[in-house]
Amino acid sequence: MLTKTDIKRINSLKRKSKRKENGLFVVEGVKIVQELLSSTFTIHKIYCTASVAHQFKQAIIVSEKELERITHLSSPNKVLALVKIPQDNSNNEKLNQTTLVIDGVNDPGNLGTIIRTADWFGITTIICSENSVDCFNSKVIMSTMGSIFRVKISYQNLNDYLTKTSLPIYGALLEGSSIYQTKFNNPSIILMGSESHGISKELLPFITTAVTIPGAGNAESLNLGVSTAIFCSEYFRQNNG
Repeated sequence: MLTKTDIKRINSLKRKSKRKENGLFVVEGVKIVQELLSSTFTIHKIYCTASVAHQFKQAIIVSEKELERITHLSSPNKVLALVKIPQDNSNNEKLNQTTLVIDGVNDPGNLGTIIRTADWFGITTIICSENSVDCFNSKVIMSTMGSIFRVKISYQNLNDYLTKTSLPIYGALLEGSSIYQTKFNNPSIILMGSESHGISKELLPFITTAVTIPGAGNAESLNLGVSTAIFCSEYFRQNNG
């Protein structure tokens, strides 16, 4: 049974400040919670309806009406887990592995897509600028479809991070060499800019190779999630073919 305190606390986790204060985030949906159970993340509590209780032995059974009161989605999805936010070990970040660096991603769906894409292509580390959307936002979690549990995401000052690396940095810009004529080193840094402003001006000097995705139409730009997928795909093709 859910108490009023439980309901208030879970609903408060819709806000980044409360997630940080409580050290918890919400995961919803049968498939994603099953992925969670197979991960190294620490589960605080699981709530589910009786219809799926056989899949989640440690869960607290609640009614559908109770689940409606705590869901972060437009409609409840049978199971909701409270998960501890992992400790940020960015100071121990490996600087010798291929890494996605994302500057100013604001859209939760885009970040979720990027995390899922990185997971597909075997990139296990993403560094986000400090002004990017929180990866433990419920919309981000849903968009990752479980990849959030396999890809390490940290938030850092990108000036400081890029200063420390000696890897080549491939920056996504409208003006640059065609991605299909660019040789990607392994390992390397793939630097992507925000949906609306691109890569910040102060980061441009760090780019060793400016790369563009050639097109033939009239669209002003590509969606960030889509362009990141193209970069990851080409990198993977060259280094795992």
